[in-house]
Amino acid sequence: MSGNVREIQQSEYEQAIPAKGAAVLDFFSTECPPCEALAPKFEALAEQFAGQIQFLKIFRQGSRELAQRLGVSGSPTLIFYRDGAEVGPRLTGEIKRSELKQRLSELVGG
Repeated sequence: MSGNVREIQQSEYEQAIPAKGAAVLDFFSTECPPCEALAPKFEALAEQFAGQIQFLKIFRQGSRELAQRLGVSGSPTLIFYRDGAEVGPRLTGEIKRSELKQRLSELVGG
């Protein structure tokens, strides 16, 4: 994992989502082909948007309570945040790089 993506634990969630600025949280699973396909795109875009958006990852099976609380039922699920609040829509399943890049641009663009 690059220095631009931080893996967090369920207990760190509240502190990890910034009160100011933008963040994206990736709920991932192991042995999940769409998650494996997303990982390099997520890393590359984390580099591209470094300093503008915080890129976070969380292991879904290890964070069942949080996943349930946030209504996350599949992997990967990307949740976008601005100033501590979720801004929709979420991206799930087979996520295209172009689709993710567009959502991230909207996130920093206001």
